[in-house]
Amino acid sequence: MLVLRCTQKLLKRVGPPIADPPESTGALGDWYAQPLAVGRQRFVLLASERSRLPVLMPGRDVKNLAANFPKALERVLLSLGVPVVSLLRELEAASDVVIAKTNSRSVLGTLNDFSFMLKWQWSDKPAPDLTEESLRLSRTPVGPLGPGWPDEVTLRLLGCDAPRFRGHGGSGTE
Repeated sequence: MLVLRCTQKLLKRVGPPIADPPESTGALGDWYAQPLAVGRQRFVLLASERSRLPVLMPGRDVKNLAANFPKALERVLLSLGVPVVSLLRELEAASDVVIAKTNSRSVLGTLNDFSFMLKWQWSDKPAPDLTEESLRLSRTPVGPLGPGWPDEVTLRLLGCDAPRFRGHGGSGTE
C-alpha cells in the first residue's frame, strides 16, 4: 500500500482523496506529488516523504497517475542501482495506491525547491530525460535530511550500502 499525497491543484485533476489513508508499507513512505509546468511542457514532480527521492513523470496522463507511478519509480530505483529484491518490495507496495491530501509542509517545501531548480535549468531544454533529471535532483543536498542526499538516504532505507564521499562539489563523483 502506498499513499500518494497530492496538492490541491493536482487533486482537481486526479480525483478526490480518501479521508483517512492507511500507512504506506513501502520503505520510502508516503509520496507527495505536485504539477510542474515549464514553458508549454507539463510534468508531475513526486518526492518520497522519508528520503525526498524525486521522481519526474509526464503530466499529460494525470488521471492515471497512480497506475503509471510504479513504472517511473522502477526506472529511477534501477538507475540508482537498487538490488532487485529491494526494488520488488517497493514496487509491490506501489502496486496498491490510494490518493490523499498533503500533510507535510516540509515535503512540499522540498518539492518547491526542486521545481525552482528545474524551471531554471530547463529554460532552454526542449525535452529532458525525466529519469536522468530525477537522478540529478536526487544528488542535491536536502536540509530536512540533515547532512544527506536523497539518493543515499533512499539506498540506506532500502537496505543497500550507500555511503559515498561527496566532497564539497556534491556531485557524488569524487
